[in-house]
Amino acid sequence: MSSSTDPSTVVSAGTAMRSAASRWQFWIVLLVIGSVVALLIQLLDTSDTEIYGTENTDLDGYAAVANVLDDHGVNLHRVYSAEAARELLEQEQAASLVVLLREFPPDERFAAELDAEWDAGREVLWISDDPWLLTEVFAAETQTGARIPVGAAGTPEVLESGPRCALPAAEAARSLQAPGVSLRTDSGCFPIGEDGYVLAETSRGVVFTAPEAFTNQHITAEGNAALALGLLGAKEGNDAAPQDLIWYTPSGADSVGDQQWGSPLDYLPEWLWPLVWWLIICAGIGMVAAGRRYGPVVSEPLPVNVPAEEAAVGRGRLYQRANAVPATLQVLRSAHLLRLTKLLRLGRGAAPETVAVAAAHVAGWETSAVRQLLERPGPDGAAPPHAPAMSHRDMVTHAQALAKLESDVRQALRTRRRTE
Repeated sequence: MSSSTDPSTVVSAGTAMRSAASRWQFWIVLLVIGSVVALLIQLLDTSDTEIYGTENTDLDGYAAVANVLDDHGVNLHRVYSAEAARELLEQEQAASLVVLLREFPPDERFAAELDAEWDAGREVLWISDDPWLLTEVFAAETQTGARIPVGAAGTPEVLESGPRCALPAAEAARSLQAPGVSLRTDSGCFPIGEDGYVLAETSRGVVFTAPEAFTNQHITAEGNAALALGLLGAKEGNDAAPQDLIWYTPSGADSVGDQQWGSPLDYLPEWLWPLVWWLIICAGIGMVAAGRRYGPVVSEPLPVNVPAEEAAVGRGRLYQRANAVPATLQVLRSAHLLRLTKLLRLGRGAAPETVAVAAAHVAGWETSAVRQLLERPGPDGAAPPHAPAMSHRDMVTHAQALAKLESDVRQALRTRRRTE
């Protein structure tokens, strides 16, 4: 048993697809343009969206702290490589250093150099709440401890500076409220449990494990603002000399050697690669859709003879798609007029009124009814403005009446010939 596909079904399906594509073409183009504009806005956006960024005004940014530091005369220098931080340390001998650990560990050689800087009296502050990064940097000296407890409503508990706190900035702040972790050391500030501290002093500098405390969201809680100003080197008084603060955030630039170029791919945003793959898939689907074949080309000798019945059916389908009821009625009237003219032997030049009168006389119909069927009601076959629009059902009724008139004329003529 073999199965076959109806060619008309394939053609109609393809026609339906092309019709749907043409209807949605405007919205598809609008969607593509909107996507391109959104992508350009993302690529050209120069605002700081980095977490803990000093110019980030979102809840997870440090813009509020940076503005206050600027008001206190602190010049902030942001760098993302150990080499740039090393050059600034050589230029600014009295500058303090902040190492913000987020995604990458610092360069090992530079971290060892910071030990000497700390021993020489330079202020070095490490900020991170990532247990892996903290273990990577301070594994030989301390380990990460418990996280800061959180209340029933999800609010972090308030931590006091504690009796073992020897850092002036923490003593001035007195309290802290922010999420974070702790370090296991013998002494420190803001204790958690028996040996956990949020702020502690190590051989490489001071370590602060609650960076959320300095964000725009939590900076106003408890003594967070006072702690931030104290740790970051802001001094009170109008006569305070300007200070420099080097803000070093390790990045992928530290993973290459001194004589190597860093790959630009290391600095691309994380969402770019999924977008690239999505665009590649869409392009592949578009090429397959545009390059598909409808089948082999069929050659046919010319001239092509098209049966009259096929042409009539095709023309009828066109009228049906266009909903051309008046034009269809006029075609039906013209066809019946031609056949009635031949049946009644009135000649090719007979007017519709003459044909209507003769047909009514032969068939025994009322002349007015026949004239209404055969004569054009308006220019181009259209109904007068005051007449109601004809529906498909009205057109079918009209066509049946025309067929009935022609049938009655034929029957009457056949009967007359028999009697003669």
